[in-house]
Amino acid sequence: MFFFNSSSIDSIMIFVTYFSKNRILPRFVLIASTAIMLCLIGTHDVKSDQRNPELDNLFSKLKTAKTNEDGELISSRIWQIWTTHSADSKLSKQMQMGIELMQSGQLAAANEVFSYLIQQDKQFAEAWNKRATVLFFMGEFEKAKHDIAQTLALESNHFGALAGLGMVEVHLGNHEAALEAYRHAALINPHLQDVKKAIMRLEEKLKGFPT
Repeated sequence: MFFFNSSSIDSIMIFVTYFSKNRILPRFVLIASTAIMLCLIGTHDVKSDQRNPELDNLFSKLKTAKTNEDGELISSRIWQIWTTHSADSKLSKQMQMGIELMQSGQLAAANEVFSYLIQQDKQFAEAWNKRATVLFFMGEFEKAKHDIAQTLALESNHFGALAGLGMVEVHLGNHEAALEAYRHAALINPHLQDVKKAIMRLEEKLKGFPT
């Protein structure tokens, strides 16, 4: 499930408008990317983190969920676990502050917050993932890719980071790598509808190209 409300959608569209007006990226590419990037943004306050032993069971249930609604409920709980640090409530609050800054378009400030979280706990996978999100919106695709790699080293099942990696690879022109990342994300979470659409677009685009 993608976690957003009307205010977060508005803040995402600010980025689309900014980047397209300044000709940093084509508008249609940014709009297509927006829905997928939303899966990198969570805004929950449950006291747990990505090392919670509950995750293994949740990932198993996610793969076998029979409806998208059930899959969304399960992925909701996964995001709740990822976005909160159980060992330190101050870091949990900092995470929420960083998310709010990011959603309000204060990217430099959000970047500082997530960098601080990484300094405090390099094992906090979601801090790396959130900084990757900010870096993506700043157009720092290689740096975002680095932070995604760090996220996946800590949480190999992070379907949000894998979806983000697919977007980064698309913007870098690495379509085969993007397709691989999207497929991996969909394998972990079969209920990512926008990722499935991205897979279909890339498969069509790569038809007839030598592998």
